[in-house]
Amino acid sequence: MDRFRETAIVLLMLFLLAGTLVIIYSLVMLQEFPKTLAMTMLFALVPLKSCIAGLRKKQPDQEFTCADTRLLKFILLSVFSVFLIVVYISCLLKSWQMIAVLVFVLNIFTIKKAVDLLPAD
Repeated sequence: MDRFRETAIVLLMLFLLAGTLVIIYSLVMLQEFPKTLAMTMLFALVPLKSCIAGLRKKQPDQEFTCADTRLLKFILLSVFSVFLIVVYISCLLKSWQMIAVLVFVLNIFTIKKAVDLLPAD
């Protein structure tokens, strides 16, 4: 049951992250707010809270190791980098060259930071 809760937490958090990026993209590029996605994300917080509360009761407090923190940062920076690529392509399609250059530079910086987090075995 704990494995199911952990999987549910990860999937709900990924859904919330992806939904946030879609909302940001819709606001920036399309100038519209996706209300159904926002409401779905709002209601997804309820099962996320209950799953986290259930795991907190059963597991003692555990600290993240350095490797865990680096992995989480790497995953977040990788997802953000993919989002920036989508924004970059959209800016090019809309002929916003100056913004596209800024997004490209930010994407290069994000990729560099993500690669720095990889272990140097």
